[in-house]
This record gives sequence, C-alpha cells and structure tokens, in this order.
Amino acid sequence: MKADALVRRVAQGALEKTVRSLAAIPTRHTLSGARGADAAAAWLEKELRSYGGNLQVAQQRWVQPAGGRMTKSQELGNVLATLPGTDMPERVIVVSGHYDSRVTDVLDATSPAPGANDDASGVAVVLECARLMANLKPRCTVIFAAVTGEEQSLLGSAQLAKSLKEQGKQVVAMATYDIVGNSVNQEGKRDDKHIRVFSTSEELGELPTQATRRKSLGTDGDSPARTLARAIADSARRQVKGISVSLTLRNDRYGRGGDHSSFLAAGYPASVRFTEPGEDWRHQHQDLRVEKGVKYGDLPEFVDYAYLTRVTQVALAWLSELADAPPAPIRATLKQDLSNATTLTWSAVAGAVSYDVLWRRTTEPDWSGQKAFSATQATLPLSKDDYLFGVRAVGQNGARGLPTTIGR
Repeated sequence: MKADALVRRVAQGALEKTVRSLAAIPTRHTLSGARGADAAAAWLEKELRSYGGNLQVAQQRWVQPAGGRMTKSQELGNVLATLPGTDMPERVIVVSGHYDSRVTDVLDATSPAPGANDDASGVAVVLECARLMANLKPRCTVIFAAVTGEEQSLLGSAQLAKSLKEQGKQVVAMATYDIVGNSVNQEGKRDDKHIRVFSTSEELGELPTQATRRKSLGTDGDSPARTLARAIADSARRQVKGISVSLTLRNDRYGRGGDHSSFLAAGYPASVRFTEPGEDWRHQHQDLRVEKGVKYGDLPEFVDYAYLTRVTQVALAWLSELADAPPAPIRATLKQDLSNATTLTWSAVAGAVSYDVLWRRTTEPDWSGQKAFSATQATLPLSKDDYLFGVRAVGQNGARGLPTTIGR
C-alpha cells in the first residue's frame, strides 16, 4: 500500500486511546516499578501484539545500575515491535517515543505523573504507525520503539542503540517523537500547521580529508541528519495536507536533549527529533496543582488530538515510503569542467526505475528544484558555483529514497 493511502487511515480515536491509557497509570517514572513503568510496558506490549500482522513484539529488558539520576539499581524495559525487511533486512529504520514520565523533581517516583504530551503523545504516534504498517512487507526493517528512561538521561534509547550496534545493524534513519501533541504555546498562540524536526550538522567519524573537502565544496548543511530531515519534509509536502515540516537546524531545543542523541552517540548519524512548534512548559515536568487559577500538569486535556493526527500522518508518510524505497546512490560525482552548466553522474541502484536530481542554491536550507532521469547521468543549465546538487533513487512503487549529495 502506498504511503498516501496509509496516511488517510490514521485514526484520531486510536491516538487518544493510547494517550489516555498511558496517562491513567499513576506514574510511569523509570523507578516506579510494578505499579508504574512495568504496568505501562505490559500495556504497550499487549497493545502492539493486538495489531497482529508481521510485527514481532518483545520487551528488551536489562538491569540499569545505580548512578546519576538512578538512585538504585532497577530492571528496565523497552517495548519493541519489529517489522522485518524483505530484501534489505540489514537496513533498519527506527521510530521512537518514550513512555516514562516525571514531575518537577526528576527523582520523584511516586507522585502522579500522567505524562500525556511528554511523551504519551510520541508513543501514540509510534503505535499508530505500527498498527497501520503491521501487514506490510517493506524492503528494509522497521523498529517501532517505546523506550523508557528518557527522563533519567536517555537510558532506554542508549540501550537500544547499543544493542543494534552490537548486532551490526545499519540504522539508515532514526526519528524520535517527543512532545508532539500540543498546538497552543504558553503565550496562547495556536500553531497546528507545523511540526519541527531538529537535525544536527555533526559529521560522525569524519576524516580530516573529508572535512577539508566538505568546507571547500560548501556542503556543511548536508549532514546525514539534515539530509533525512529534508527527505521527511519532502514526503510530507507530497502526501499530507494541513501540516508542514519546519526544518530546525540544530540538534535539539536550546539546552535540551532527546533520544535521537543516543543514536548519534552510537555512530548512527541520520538521527532526528520531532517536537511541536510552540511549547507550554506549565504542562511539562510539573507537579499537578492549580496556582492563581492556572492548572499545571501534563494532562490529557491539554493534548490537541486533531493536531496529533496530522503529526502522525507526517510520520506515516515518510516512514512507509522510506521503508520501501531503494537505497541512496553511491559514487555520485560532478564533472569539474569550466562551464556554466553542470554534469552529474552516479551509480545505478538495485530496484530503482528512475532517479530524481535535486538542487538548491547554496544559501537555501531545502531543495528547491528537481527533475527526473532514467539514466545515471544528467546535465543541468545551473552553475556548480551557485547550487548544491543531490540525487535519489525512485522505486517501481514510486517510493523515493534518501538522496546523496553530489560532491561529498
């Protein structure tokens, strides 16, 4: 099933069910044990299993030692649903949200902490994508992850990234959805037409010669994370109405952190974070209370479920398309001749029926033009001095893969 058809099947009721079911657990604090975090994990596992299809559902359990924000040693668990790839199973896409919650004191494991927006909203996105993709047979593997311990310093995502690294998995894309369900900021301004995606410019494992080349060619804005972010924005433009992706060119909100950073640290450079455009901090990390007529706390009543539906449509659009698309072309080069035209060449990609050549001015953050080609060479009437170029493979089903920036 094509991505645009899946997008139309997103159910607002299913998203609200997940948010309210998780928020009904008194606390999901990492250290809350059987009454909290473990109860949440059990509910998530049961819910994911109910989707059937080709999903392989399991908890990833480990003992986290005491230290830092862990005041004691505790057995923790991520809840994972894996959709195996058919012909490229070694290529993995991870989409995550964190199911743990907290109040003002990060070490308080007993006070009510509904965590509706932070981050039952992100978990709801993950579960709805899993439900709608459960019967698919994508070309590469997709892992739908509800991780724990985010508020205790990204513990669950670090464990997941570590295990994938130890298994030798090639994570070609990772996105975490964290605080994605509120459309009204603290000042009362509503924006339900955008979702931010944060991406780093960091180049992991870059050699000195590669750094010199990147600086010379001006491809500083073409890190794997930002390449993924552009692909996500493009997929949303083509397949989702009523919302667009805002490219935010930093790794995370100012002074904040998220689970994608665990994957960056593990050596998976194409990792990004989604967050709503305007936050209301009265409904994040707050003890439940009323002060001067203002209700504090991360409660389900402060989630905009229509907005969360559109956010989920964006997630489903890029995730289902990328999971079924050919890989990025390799050995993409640019002819270094003295000409105002630009000639590009690239290697053929298995499963590709055509290729899109993309371009943007060096001053632009996103691709602004494209043209389809059936061959592996193209000449464009654009100056190589003024433009950056990329090429992506298009599969028989029309799915567009991640682009390769030419010249990197």
